[in-house]
Amino acid sequence: MRILSILSALASLVALAFGTPNPLPGSSNIALRDPAILYNSASKKYFVFATGDHIPIFTSTSLLGPWTNVGAVLPSCTIITGITPPGNCSLWAPDVHFVNGEYVLYYSVSTGGSQNSAIGVATSPSMEPGTWTDHGQVMRSKTGDAFNSIDPNLVVDFNGVLKLGFGSYWGGIYQIVLSSITTQMESSPGDHLAGGNGRPAEGGFTYQPPGAAYWYEFFSDGITPLQGATSRPAAGAEYKVRVGRGPSATGPFIDQTGDAITSGTTSGTLVLGSHDNVYAPGGQSLFRDPVSNRDVMVYHYVRNDSFGGPSYLGINYVDFSSGWPVVVD
Repeated sequence: MRILSILSALASLVALAFGTPNPLPGSSNIALRDPAILYNSASKKYFVFATGDHIPIFTSTSLLGPWTNVGAVLPSCTIITGITPPGNCSLWAPDVHFVNGEYVLYYSVSTGGSQNSAIGVATSPSMEPGTWTDHGQVMRSKTGDAFNSIDPNLVVDFNGVLKLGFGSYWGGIYQIVLSSITTQMESSPGDHLAGGNGRPAEGGFTYQPPGAAYWYEFFSDGITPLQGATSRPAAGAEYKVRVGRGPSATGPFIDQTGDAITSGTTSGTLVLGSHDNVYAPGGQSLFRDPVSNRDVMVYHYVRNDSFGGPSYLGINYVDFSSGWPVVVD
């Protein structure tokens, strides 16, 4: 096992030695944050959902674009009330999956720095604008809780059990069991997956590549610069994508050095950090692209040469053949 670990580490180092690939062409003009992606085989279109007013929808017939903003998931806003000011329909960090014959999208309702947050869910037969039904709140948090109910991520485990990951800062990233797509089976916060003790870890995404022996817990770690920012975090403190791996969808997840990603402030193997004109990448999600039969990660990043501007869509292939995810061409 030690030899395999060494070989995996060497494979990752070799990949780093050749440099991190830039995002695939065709997406660099799409300004957004916290993208989620899925492919509809019937319409032969990719759908990307993002943080923003009413949850914007972008579509393309190719991962290389062009991408078109075709509308929004919830044009009349969410039915969840009591969190955002009237007239504010900025919904965060969508997470989309195909479950039992329908498309299921979870989203966050919150305001910056607040634990007064909720996660809602909507469903659609096609992902097209005008087809989404909002089912409202699945879970909620309040000031003083150990967790924050944002950044949802649905997982269907080995046994078909629905699990919902969530969390940002505070006590970290957690996961609970659902009895249906709209209902908690267990009380929050559930299993602790990553982060904790106020570490700036968020955006957890649990993923198992087809045929893989491990589950992987990706998370965004560090400070994410927002549009209008005038100063950068200290070097190395900016957003980046880290990962741990474990035997099940609930972990425990450890990094390549053997550290649990629920401990310390630097645990988690680096998957994607700042490079070239890509600064502070994060807000990631993954899916298996049925067209290329490859694993794909989408994320947002700020352009190094225009700091303070908007974040843009990044798309890259990810290779798991070493046992750890490596961004590749």
